Amino acid sequence: MGAGVREGVRRARRRRSRLAANISEQVTALAVVQAFGQVERERARVERQSRQLRRAMVGRARAIGRLRGLSEGCAVLAPAAVLLAGAGEVHAGRATAGTVVAAMTIAGLLTAAVRDLGRVPEYWNGANVALEKARSFLAAPTLAGERRQAPPLPDGPGRLAFAGAGLAGVLEGVDAVAAPGAVVAVVGDNGAGKSTLLALAARLIDADAGSVALDGCDVRDVTLASLRGAVGMAGPDLPLLRGDVASNLRYRWPDAPDAELERVRRLTDLDDVLAELPDGLATRVAERGGGLSAGQQARIALARALVGDPRVLLLDEVEAHLDAGAAAVVDRVLADRRGRATTIVVTHRPELAGAADIVWRLSAGGLVATTRAGRPALVPA
Repeated sequence: MGAGVREGVRRARRRRSRLAANISEQVTALAVVQAFGQVERERARVERQSRQLRRAMVGRARAIGRLRGLSEGCAVLAPAAVLLAGAGEVHAGRATAGTVVAAMTIAGLLTAAVRDLGRVPEYWNGANVALEKARSFLAAPTLAGERRQAPPLPDGPGRLAFAGAGLAGVLEGVDAVAAPGAVVAVVGDNGAGKSTLLALAARLIDADAGSVALDGCDVRDVTLASLRGAVGMAGPDLPLLRGDVASNLRYRWPDAPDAELERVRRLTDLDDVLAELPDGLATRVAERGGGLSAGQQARIALARALVGDPRVLLLDEVEAHLDAGAAAVVDRVLADRRGRATTIVVTHRPELAGAADIVWRLSAGGLVATTRAGRPALVPA
């Protein structure tokens, strides 16, 4: 009977989570549903999942009800059983009426405990199902933690080296070096592994083959705090957070002085964006940058990555949501950093790739070409 309760609880939780996930997705992607005329289809899907959840909840209630009924039955029948047994004992002369009354009183006192005991399997099996889910979540692969007593990343010029770095099924044996102060463009078809390469450099994921070293130190052997301080990153997978524009700008360096924010604002022409916002730096930002246009989000995210002037800057198609005028901001950033800090930029823009010092071309998860671009000078506007 306990196994039935456990399976009923597991099935109900599964149905509930699927329904909740679907509703959350449809609310988030409501424009997609409406644009493709799939409102009725999605409504039918929610209704179907609701029926499945209802059946699962009814099955769970029945399994629990059987246990509750058993405990209630035992609680009700216990005094009657004591009375019958006592009557037999009195008739046989082995007990007195007072003894029987005392026994019935004790049985009555135990009735509430017996009823509560019937709830134990329900709570026990529910807790076990939750524990199974928690254990499976905790067992999922995660970023390896810091090595015990790992040292901080020492100061350096920003030399980034990939030595046979790879990630199974995504990236294979990349050998490449970004020299200090170089501008490196990473190009290739969609799915070639460009974003994964940047994630390895920032240690958002760990390579399962080879290594990634920054200024001679394997990124896995230094503290994460020091590595994050040395590497700035902007891209579509790093959205703005709930708060205001100022808190998003300071997110990488919460105690950044006003002078540093002013430097970044000038470099990225952020004042043009702030002038469009109702409250400037105090403008509220919803979850994932809600309330701002895609171009405004991209410009603020770029500025956020530049706060603190990291020795390595990783840009993942940051120009994708910028118009031609705003895209010139990326060129200005590269010109400002060239020769003093390393920048790696993933791009599909030929002009940007042509202006880089080195171009890494990826294909099917591997580095197939490294070329030195005959770049024109990038002069800040």
